[in-house]
Amino acid sequence: MTKPLIVLLAGTLLMGCASPAFDHDNENAARNKGAAGGALLGLTAGALTGDAELAAKGAVAGAVAGGVAGSMHDTEQARENGRNAETADALRQDNRSEAEKRADELEAELRILELERQIAELNGAADAREAE
Repeated sequence: MTKPLIVLLAGTLLMGCASPAFDHDNENAARNKGAAGGALLGLTAGALTGDAELAAKGAVAGAVAGGVAGSMHDTEQARENGRNAETADALRQDNRSEAEKRADELEAELRILELERQIAELNGAADAREAE
């Protein structure tokens, strides 16, 4: 009686490991992984004793402990993701004043004029060589 119950519990837990609940996109992925891992660990420890009731209790205790630890990780990860999103939004914004923007535009125009002058000089020098 005990072996079929242990096999049934282990099979159920292993089928749950193929669930999309473990995807990285799932905000509770660490909780789910922790619960499944804890349940498997508790089930294995109980199964080693040969007592089905102890295996079931170990699986429940392991699932609870793993789920709590995973939830703490999920919460910390959600906070970190929020901080990263705020930082990314702040970096995307152009915080320059209008005077700074206009100064940058004028500098760009001056660079263009200087490059055009250099091109004209190079073309003039090439024309002079051809005339010789």
